[in-house]
Amino acid sequence: MGQIIRFFLFIAVLLILPAQGKTQDKLFTQAFAHPLDLNPAFAGAIDGRYRVTVAYRDQWNSFLESPYTTFGVYGDVRIILNDQQDDFFGGGFSLITDRTAIYNVNQNILSLFGSYHKALNAQKGRYLSAGFSFGIAQRNMNYENIYFNDQFNGLDQYNLSTSEILPANNFAVMDIGLGLTYRTDLSKYSRLSFGLSGDHLTSNSISFYAHSIEPDPLIPDVKMDRKFTAFLSMELASDQYVSFLPRLLWQVEGPHQMLAAAAVVKFDITNYDTKAMHVGGGIRLNQTAEAGFKPSALYLMVAYEMEGLLIGLSHDITLTNLKSLSPGRGAFELSISYTGFYDNDESMCPTF
Repeated sequence: MGQIIRFFLFIAVLLILPAQGKTQDKLFTQAFAHPLDLNPAFAGAIDGRYRVTVAYRDQWNSFLESPYTTFGVYGDVRIILNDQQDDFFGGGFSLITDRTAIYNVNQNILSLFGSYHKALNAQKGRYLSAGFSFGIAQRNMNYENIYFNDQFNGLDQYNLSTSEILPANNFAVMDIGLGLTYRTDLSKYSRLSFGLSGDHLTSNSISFYAHSIEPDPLIPDVKMDRKFTAFLSMELASDQYVSFLPRLLWQVEGPHQMLAAAAVVKFDITNYDTKAMHVGGGIRLNQTAEAGFKPSALYLMVAYEMEGLLIGLSHDITLTNLKSLSPGRGAFELSISYTGFYDNDESMCPTF
């Protein structure tokens, strides 16, 4: 037991180390629908044997010819090595692709997850979990749509050759994350979970020039910010028919912070956790290095749940200066998740 406690403390210390950086990261409004994005300790924490999830998001589609899009595929399994013990392991993977409209800068991240779930009191659903992720992030850029002044032909086109020396437009870096979560039942139909995680702990360079065959020492390097995430998720119910699901999510990445607060009401349709509707919404606040917290988006969410299948939709309403370009529009997001060998006697982690 002493070694296990020291292991959890070691991970906790790593997660609170200070960080520096200059970049931002992917964002999903429905983060709780695919919890591997929130915390690697959620790998295998499912009310079943396995879970597969796909998520899609496009942003500013109404006023960009080629919108920002993010697509993710997730899978994880619950691994029970000893039926006589309540502890178990988890494993999983994710593949996430980011497509940006400006200069076609793209990112693909393939990650593997592992976790250990220590039962503190299995009868009360009380577990302390630790997890890690190891990934490879590949970045590339398309130079075909980038033009320089020396390419202008003096009339109407940028069709001349350029003397600019461009770096290699494709490279890959290692990505490592750690996480801790705690969850417990509050009553027969109510539960709570919270956690802390850190991503991009190696703080690798993401500069195309730094990864060039002949890097330019005069061009400053750019490193990936370490990202730290904290969340609180609850399901509050007095019976099996209606439950209230508040969510809090805080993230910091370099000089930027985000705070999201949401609430979802879950209505039973037939049998609890067999068929249900989820309806809710939330607000997202962002802080930059230049300004304090300001509202950036309101979002509406709805989901349908049926025997392990969960389909969720959300719509962001932009509150920043971009709202003048497209009033009432922001981002659209879709998530589809399926949990196999469904067992509605347990609820290991948030589902939406």
